[in-house]
Amino acid sequence: MFRRRALLVLAACAATAVTGYSAVTGYSAAAASAAIGPAATAVTVSVSTATNGHVGTGFAGFSYEKDRVGAGMFDARDTNLVNLFKLLGPSVLRIGGNLVDIVNWNAKGTGGSAKEIAPADVTKLAGFLQATGWKVIYGINLKTNTTANAASEAQFAAKTLGASLLAFEIGNEPNGYRTEATYETSFNSYVKAIRAKVPAAAFDGPGAYGNTSWLTPFATHEKNSLAILSMHTYVGDKTIASVSGLLASTQPGGKFPAQFQALASAKAAGGIAAWRMTEANSYFHGGADGVSNVKAAALWSLDFMYGIASNDGSGVNFHGGTSTQFPLAYSPIVFNGLTPTGVQAVYYGELLWRLAGTGSLHAATVAGAADVAAWGIGNNVVVNNKSASVLTVTVKLTAAAATARGYVLTGPSMTSKTVTVAGSAVSASGAFHPSPQALRVSGRTVTLSVPAHSAVLVVTT
Repeated sequence: MFRRRALLVLAACAATAVTGYSAVTGYSAAAASAAIGPAATAVTVSVSTATNGHVGTGFAGFSYEKDRVGAGMFDARDTNLVNLFKLLGPSVLRIGGNLVDIVNWNAKGTGGSAKEIAPADVTKLAGFLQATGWKVIYGINLKTNTTANAASEAQFAAKTLGASLLAFEIGNEPNGYRTEATYETSFNSYVKAIRAKVPAAAFDGPGAYGNTSWLTPFATHEKNSLAILSMHTYVGDKTIASVSGLLASTQPGGKFPAQFQALASAKAAGGIAAWRMTEANSYFHGGADGVSNVKAAALWSLDFMYGIASNDGSGVNFHGGTSTQFPLAYSPIVFNGLTPTGVQAVYYGELLWRLAGTGSLHAATVAGAADVAAWGIGNNVVVNNKSASVLTVTVKLTAAAATARGYVLTGPSMTSKTVTVAGSAVSASGAFHPSPQALRVSGRTVTLSVPAHSAVLVVTT
């Protein structure tokens, strides 16, 4: 028995030396730089003292279909879902999606139907938001609605949601059925009707999918109505999904950098307080199994969020939950019906981002390896290693630190659905028990090991 156990441990240690993963002990900085196996690649990360953005509370949020409100998904009595939200919060829930333009408000409805929104459903949503500490961007039907009905819903929602209401959103991805000019006309008519009932109502928009040409005209024309300039984006249709395509989308020449820059430019042109990607994820039509719900998607989400933050964005709402249209392989929280059964991929990216805290954003230069990104939030640092190499990293902080701890986001392979942060998965009940590693720190220098295809958050004090 002893010999068998010893062989198992030796085999696990050998695997750890190559990949950074240990089935026996989890992820170990010492194991990642062990003498067995290939030598680690030496990398230096130098964090700039200059700031290139700010990370505030509520940066990493969720987006869900509007019909989930009537279906009863958001229930304060669902302690598991409350806990899963609270682990990432307080943050922002956007309610909208394709179903916002199908499901309508019925002021006389009894509630509990996914086919409409009734007063009791909004009251239940309010209780959930109070239980989690989250705020909501509340979508209102444009495509099959009237301004009078929209104003009725907004009036009840504003009164019931109170301080939990961040903004109203009019329609979903209107570039699919309006021109920019005709959407502005519709938007203005809805704003006028709603503000007649709710004078202090705030709005986001235009929420077009992938269309940056709408941003500057909408921001400049609607600057007196907009609290948040918004847009939606995905890499593409799930039929073209691949891990390599996903990871490339955030890099120079990829799909997203130009979109982030266009949003920042339009925000400045209109003098809008904030811009936010209010619906996004990997591939649309629900994502792809084996791409959207694996470790690679967690690493992608980190680069995606940094791209937003470094272009003056206030956050992102990753789409998820459940849908009557198609399965949502990319959902950060996994459901069976209305019951949460666990979390996956993007949730872990959001969790690591949340653990990094809030504060000034700092760019960082990486020397010694390709496919590695890094940045600072306050005096904490994220090192995102998409390469197949184990790294020995020397981090140059913006300020001296007394202690440093490492939270490793990793899993057995890039296409593994098993992901942990600091050795802990997140359970369906929201339980999370991380064991961060103590790192060597001397003044402004921290030394750590980063497994292949993994990210490490360095938290300093």
